[in-house]
Amino acid sequence: MTSGKRNFEAASRNRLALLALAIAAVLTVVVLSLPVMTFTTAVYTKRSANTFVGDEKYVEARAEAEATAQQYAALGGEMEITEDVTERVNSKGETTSLIVFSVRQTVKRTGWDFLRAGFVPSRVLLVLVLAVAAAIALALLGLRGGMDTPHRELTGAPRTLRMAGCYLGLVALLAVPVFAMTATQTFSRQVQLLVSGQTILNPDLLLARLDAFLYNGAAGEAAAQLLGGLSEEISKQFFLLLPALAALLGALVVLAKGGITQALSRGALYAFVIVLCVFILYPFYVMFITGFRSNAETTDMYFLHMLPTKWIWSNLRDILGRGVLRYLLNSIMLATGATAIAMLCGIPAAYAMARMSFKGKNAFLGFVIMSQMFSPVVLLVGISQLMNTLHLNDTIVGLMLINAAFNQAFAIWLLRGTFISISPEMEQAAQIDGCSTVSALVRILLPMAAPGIVTTLIFVFINAWNEYTISTVLISTPQNKPITVGITQFSSFNMIEWQYLFAAALLATIPVVILFMCIEKHLAAGLTSGGVKG
Repeated sequence: MTSGKRNFEAASRNRLALLALAIAAVLTVVVLSLPVMTFTTAVYTKRSANTFVGDEKYVEARAEAEATAQQYAALGGEMEITEDVTERVNSKGETTSLIVFSVRQTVKRTGWDFLRAGFVPSRVLLVLVLAVAAAIALALLGLRGGMDTPHRELTGAPRTLRMAGCYLGLVALLAVPVFAMTATQTFSRQVQLLVSGQTILNPDLLLARLDAFLYNGAAGEAAAQLLGGLSEEISKQFFLLLPALAALLGALVVLAKGGITQALSRGALYAFVIVLCVFILYPFYVMFITGFRSNAETTDMYFLHMLPTKWIWSNLRDILGRGVLRYLLNSIMLATGATAIAMLCGIPAAYAMARMSFKGKNAFLGFVIMSQMFSPVVLLVGISQLMNTLHLNDTIVGLMLINAAFNQAFAIWLLRGTFISISPEMEQAAQIDGCSTVSALVRILLPMAAPGIVTTLIFVFINAWNEYTISTVLISTPQNKPITVGITQFSSFNMIEWQYLFAAALLATIPVVILFMCIEKHLAAGLTSGGVKG
């Protein structure tokens, strides 16, 4: 393709992208000029019993509702009077009627109204508008003198300006769901707390802003009472910003990259990874921040603050004073001992299953697999009697043996597959050099099987660390409880101390994280270690 043709195609593509930018900008302005939220306030409600439509009581109640509507007309918006008629026949065969008169004020606010309001969603909307304006400005600056320049030939400032425009377009697109979340946070959760008299930041300022925004400042002292009947709804047309800003972002990507297909596929991949990471890490985030909240904040179901308003570091001291450190040490001893026993017994057994031939090998392998079908709950009675016989009931050593036994089959099966995947020629070469079977296993096979051994070790350790059922039944002495059983002291029938429960759970994850950090670098080590003589 000639240089002139490439320049012509680049110019045509850039002009189309500019047209898409202009359309997206116009749509953004139009959508923000439409009502983005609708607010309805129940200003008056009256139940009139034994009232029939058209009778004297009905006329009086209707007149009172109309007078109330006229009284609150200064609030602005549309006043609507509704009546709900319910008729029933009582046991005497008489018809009774109940009429409920309601006066509701409805106001609609545009995006530009929000920009002047000073709420958190107002700032989000301001970021959206500024990001759109800045993205278009940067794109235009990046096109100066380079309308017909192919994107692969862009260098320096034009390339930087166009890429910056793409990032700002992405910020504008993400601001749409953020606005929806913050609007719900402000007009639902914070208003409910304000009306109920609970502690929030700057309640007087929030009340004044809500009065000015919803009632034109005419509510005065009645604002708090009116807010008790407030309901809100985000208009459907507001979400037209999503396709408009998506088109804007697409046009910016075309200007910067020359096409949108590759950018869309990569963006979808990044979005999937981000969503997956948030989905996986969110429980840990909640555990972390809840562990340092006060008791009042942990029981607050409105989730007003993403982070604790005050970090209560004394929660850690409190749980350590209630035996959590002892429980952690018990779990470390239990998991370490059970893992060591399972590995010491599992490695020789797995080696024999992988390298040796003997009678009953297939039957033993089948028994190993079948043993995984038995749940610890089914065997609890027998396990308890066995531990009593061995005088190991209510001891850490007894739990070690039981956890090692339940993880033995898994360790043998996993290690057997690892040994089978290693060529026996390595051991044969070692035996030619004078190694015995045990020496070849220790010096040659184990280093090569290090990744499989490490993987098995991690799974066995985690299974032993997380074990709960058997520990609950066999351990009765508080000093011998593992962490999985010990933290149940923070949960009772009538109260759950969430801040202590999550702080203890946070400490319980630390040993496992440290184990992963120490072992991860050894996963690839030993793949060829011992395979070469010298």
